[in-house]
Amino acid sequence: MKEKKRKLRWYQTRKARNLFKRVKKISGYFFTFLGSAILLYVLATFILSRIPVKGQNNNGVKIQVFLMKSGVHTDFILPVCNHIKDWRAEFPLANTAFKDSSSKLVSIGWGDQTFYMNTPEWADLTLKTALTVPFGIGPSAIHATYYQQLLDDRPNIRLHLTEKQYRKLVHYIEKTLEHQKNGQTKYIKATMPGVVTGNDAYYAAKGRYSLFFTCNSWVNTGLKACQQKSCYWTAFAGGIFYQYGK
Repeated sequence: MKEKKRKLRWYQTRKARNLFKRVKKISGYFFTFLGSAILLYVLATFILSRIPVKGQNNNGVKIQVFLMKSGVHTDFILPVCNHIKDWRAEFPLANTAFKDSSSKLVSIGWGDQTFYMNTPEWADLTLKTALTVPFGIGPSAIHATYYQQLLDDRPNIRLHLTEKQYRKLVHYIEKTLEHQKNGQTKYIKATMPGVVTGNDAYYAAKGRYSLFFTCNSWVNTGLKACQQKSCYWTAFAGGIFYQYGK
């Protein structure tokens, strides 16, 4: 009986050791693959963001717009209203806390709705959000903020578009927005403190945020749509600003 128990313990120990070895081996393959994938992603982002896509400089009336970088995020900065577009129709002032009708500029950015609604500060980032946002699982949103003037403390790029080019940019943004049957945009009410600051609001948008199509990818695609200098592809703000020597 003792001999049988001894053999059983030996067998169980050997089985556990073999299982541990297999798990260790599989874990090694997994982390090697993960590390290689991350390295490949970073290299692809760096290389492809350095490949320029030339824009067109056409003659005609020029409309001044900006690109503004806020940390890792890039926004379009457009005139609130001109003879081509009044953005207050898409982003009603009534949806902002301050309802400031004297604002001259509006910033427009695109991103993951879950991240926007639940992460006013990086300290608020949860593991669930961090694991789901990069994989295109959740819906997206447009963040629109009204300004009196361009913010001096944030890097920006000045662009001059012809009317035709500006119309193409307007169409690109309009096409991204989700609209109701009556033609109105779908306002998203923020419930978490700090998500909105007074002159801004969020609206439902089309598309899915992912590692391969980020907020900066959306801006880069918009630059291509309105025939401005852009990257072949980028996930980061740095790629766009590199093309403009910033």
